[in-house]
Amino acid sequence: MKRILIADDERHVIEGISQIVKRDLADEFEVVASAFSGRDAIEKASLLNPDIILMDVRMPGLSGLDAINELRRRGSLATFILVTAYERFDIAKNAVALGVIDYLLKPVARDKLAASLRAAASYQDRRNELETQEIEYREREERTRIFVEAAFLHGIMLGERFGDDLAGYCTVLGIRETFAVVAAAAFLPPLGFPDPEAEVQRLHQRFRANVHYKTKAFAGPLVAGHSLLLLPLADQTASQAALEDLKSIITEAHEEELAKGYFRVGFSPAKPLTEAAAAWTEALHDLLDKRPGNGAARTTKSDKPFEDDDAFLEALLGNSAEHARFALERLLEPLRDQPDPAMADRYRIISLFCTSYRLLTRRGNLDPAVVFNWFDMEDLRTAPNGQALDLAARARFSQLLGTIERTPRWSPTVAKAIVYVKENFGAQISLEQAAYSVGISPNRLSRLFCEETGNGFSDFLIDYRIERAKELLASPGASIKQVSMFCGYADPNYFSRLFKKVTGITPKAFASVATEAADAWS
Repeated sequence: MKRILIADDERHVIEGISQIVKRDLADEFEVVASAFSGRDAIEKASLLNPDIILMDVRMPGLSGLDAINELRRRGSLATFILVTAYERFDIAKNAVALGVIDYLLKPVARDKLAASLRAAASYQDRRNELETQEIEYREREERTRIFVEAAFLHGIMLGERFGDDLAGYCTVLGIRETFAVVAAAAFLPPLGFPDPEAEVQRLHQRFRANVHYKTKAFAGPLVAGHSLLLLPLADQTASQAALEDLKSIITEAHEEELAKGYFRVGFSPAKPLTEAAAAWTEALHDLLDKRPGNGAARTTKSDKPFEDDDAFLEALLGNSAEHARFALERLLEPLRDQPDPAMADRYRIISLFCTSYRLLTRRGNLDPAVVFNWFDMEDLRTAPNGQALDLAARARFSQLLGTIERTPRWSPTVAKAIVYVKENFGAQISLEQAAYSVGISPNRLSRLFCEETGNGFSDFLIDYRIERAKELLASPGASIKQVSMFCGYADPNYFSRLFKKVTGITPKAFASVATEAADAWS
């Protein structure tokens, strides 16, 4: 239902129009107020925000046209219909210029009023529909722009050259400049931070917000704890001043994080936009050079040659994925552009992952059965070039983090006991033996198991053995007797009863179903 305001200095005109609306058009329209002057109409329209305003042309003080003009200036979205006793071309001309939709002569006839009000309502509905569509279009356009921006900046980080696609990206993003300065930002919350992932996200969001609102630069998505910033430039002549302004804004906004080393930034010199990928590499080099302890320039040798290896392992054991990423990034960076990395460098990376697997398995963060297959390091040993080695190492790191994140966090005592179970589940082990292996009493270990895992020691052992049995039974030709013995059950009949109790089906039925599923996928 559309809401109407009637403005006229003659009361009988207002009453007549109101009566017609109330008697014949009540299902479509409602008169919410009346005004007897132009100023009164402005005040009431501003207060009530009506959909349609019937405005007399001549009223005391401000005329109807002046009142319409003022309401338009104030942003009123009402649809206007003029009501006047005079049919004059100059008034009609001015009314059209103000966007008035119709022109009614007094005395107002019922059918003319109804037609005019319905035309105004239709016009307003259509205008609202178009405004809604425009808002939706702008929202879609902005979502597309954000997606294109992320893809463009992410592509630069991955070394893409774009070719002919570069012009398309620049058009969508409104980049008319042909040069750019690229910055590499690293987000590194301190070791032991309660929720390092959340802190990294917070720092990155604040960084992007500052860049977005205070500069004309583009800040990219968070990738392995790093983000790319691209500042478009018209030419190289203004690059130094623009770079200094950018550094000043970043320093001012992140002074505390920069001082504490939680946040670091490296910059490239100004380069053609077509060389943005190369500029990102230079910015990353500059970022790595700024690591605490480094001099003005980075060298291939160090007083602490295995500092990054130690930092990687320390960060993993300290549950700081971002610090581990940064340490690994520094290890891989000098190898990335090598056509054939030296075997010594390859084995250094291999050794690093092997050590991390062993330490994390000992702590209970990784399952020995899962990790066993990870020790096949052919992807790192035979990578054809530095870039392939870099990608293989990153893939292993992501796999490692994903497994750690899915593993429950236990106390060191329970973690050690779980490792004991996983390494000895095929033997006749007991709570007493597990307690002895971790150096506490059986009663205390039993209590800790219940508190942290939700199961007693025996239930945990059974569940783990059954899960391993499922893996073995899914293998073609698996013998129930062999599986039973492998999982620590000397009596296959007892194993079968226990398996059915836990899973709801017998080992034989489970093996049959697993074989059928494997055949269906083959």
